[in-house]
Amino acid sequence: MGNNGTDAAAGDLTAMVTQFFEVLQNFVVAYGMRVLGALVLIIVGYLTAKIVSGKMEKLVLRRQSIDPSVAAIVRRGTFVTVMLMVFIAVLERFGVETTSFIAVLGAAGLAIGLALQGTLSNIAAGVMLLVLRPFRAGDAVQVGGGEVYIIDEIGLFVTRAHKPDCPRVMIPNAKIWGDTITNFSNTFDGFRRFDIIFGISYSDSISDALVVLEKLAADDDRVLKDPPPFVKVDSLGDSSVNILFRVHTKAADWWDAKLDLTKNGKEALEAAGKTIPFPQRDVHLIQSN
Repeated sequence: MGNNGTDAAAGDLTAMVTQFFEVLQNFVVAYGMRVLGALVLIIVGYLTAKIVSGKMEKLVLRRQSIDPSVAAIVRRGTFVTVMLMVFIAVLERFGVETTSFIAVLGAAGLAIGLALQGTLSNIAAGVMLLVLRPFRAGDAVQVGGGEVYIIDEIGLFVTRAHKPDCPRVMIPNAKIWGDTITNFSNTFDGFRRFDIIFGISYSDSISDALVVLEKLAADDDRVLKDPPPFVKVDSLGDSSVNILFRVHTKAADWWDAKLDLTKNGKEALEAAGKTIPFPQRDVHLIQSN
């Protein structure tokens, strides 16, 4: 009796194994070629995505005016796009209705886009900054009418910078792109202008003061001859005759030249006997009976 039970259990197990292999055989016959084709399609698609994205990156890098970061973004975007097309093709081989899948994917993308609207605007602004390059790393830039920043790195979401006194700053790209950008490091014809107002006393000779300041500009090698220095009386103040000292220098010399000429101008006027007055008032006391 025991042997009959064991034989029956063994027979059931054999039948189950046989049935499993029949099902597996039917699955391999029905879907084996599809699975093999899908694997081949994935491998070929992956290699194609790598080649096409690499070609696109090299094509972008040929443009010296475009930041290398843009090339990396184009490479990743191309790779993801090609692989997404491969994924859809694989689903079609297994009979999946890709039209509805694409519709669902589009709806999901729209929902994500609305949720990440601020982030996407920063990405779009970052791409524009990287493509048009209104400034580069190391440039001194003013955004709107705010402070001046030294640019460290242009990222896809934010631009990293630091103030002249060294605190680090992270500026959202959308804020930069949506405002006026003043690049002090990229100037017209490579030079910059500065104005200094020198005040002399009403009792001093204006002509002598103009000669002193004109000579000051002519003797400084950092002052450009074209455009020529402009030294004229600017206004008649309450306590002084104000002379405008306007010169151009190379952009790299601008800061040092401005500071040095401010100091040298005062000393030159004083050496010529000119008085640099300070604001003063005449007070008349009227005594009542």
